[in-house]
Amino acid sequence: MSDNTPVIDERTAGRIFADHFPDPIARVTRFPTGLCHYVYEVITSDGTSYVVRIASRATRAHMEGGLYWAGRLRESGVPVPEVYAAWTDDPLSYTVMERLPGTDLGHVYATMSSSAKRDLAVQIATIQQTVGSWPKPRRYGFAFSYEHVESDGAASWCDVVEADIARSESRIREVGRIDTTFIERVREIVAENARYFAATPPTPFLDDTTTKNVIVDDGVLSGIVDTDQVCFGDPFFTIGLTKMALLSAGHDTEYIEYWLAAIGADAEARRIVDVYTLVFCLNFMSELGQTFNREIVYDKVAAARFADVFAVISARIERDGR
Repeated sequence: MSDNTPVIDERTAGRIFADHFPDPIARVTRFPTGLCHYVYEVITSDGTSYVVRIASRATRAHMEGGLYWAGRLRESGVPVPEVYAAWTDDPLSYTVMERLPGTDLGHVYATMSSSAKRDLAVQIATIQQTVGSWPKPRRYGFAFSYEHVESDGAASWCDVVEADIARSESRIREVGRIDTTFIERVREIVAENARYFAATPPTPFLDDTTTKNVIVDDGVLSGIVDTDQVCFGDPFFTIGLTKMALLSAGHDTEYIEYWLAAIGADAEARRIVDVYTLVFCLNFMSELGQTFNREIVYDKVAAARFADVFAVISARIERDGR
């Protein structure tokens, strides 16, 4: 690996587990999701499941953040996995954690009833409101701790949104397969809502409780995983990301409507969620052709689907007066 981290695979995860538990291992399988860490399910001979998350040196700070925020979340009553063992030094950083029953929301969304989607949306809205009641720092953005946001955070929420767009632009220009007019359109719409962004306080929220990291078991919330960072800014950001994730998978957005209803969202809030959905549509486009920690894939079908989503949301923003 480029940062001189040792090879990470199923055998690595098995050895880490065996360092902490005497239970015989029946199977080790890598989870198909997860772009930052290497995440494995370890199943012992008696059928008990555990999760082993392994970080490269480049992503060690994320794992440290996950341990920091897990404690705060647990103290606030947010359902997160129990951590059984952790190491954040060389040669590999890792955590051995409880395996929550169920799977990511995105895997079961299509099978969930309307009432289950509503109940889940209310629970996630409540969790976000709980996190939102934490102290507000002076600065904005994604952070591994309060100390991190205060020392390295952005000066404004506008800066955070712009950084997301700039990252997407960089990826898109690098691959050279996506029309750059999408970038121009997003910047135009964001600029037209600059006053809103400028007035946004640094409210803490979980930025990745989307169709991933929300674990659902038989239609019911089991818990939240992968909370390496907390973001400080606009909690609607996560709703926009979740909406884009649902649309990209061809799902309905009934869950989003329930979420918005649970927080009493007005017309402005709904417009801003659409603006963020466009920002994340651009983000999804930019991920096409990127490696992350997997093979390079450029999906033409996904690119066309994202372009369709972009057109629909952009037209609605324009129709509703932005």
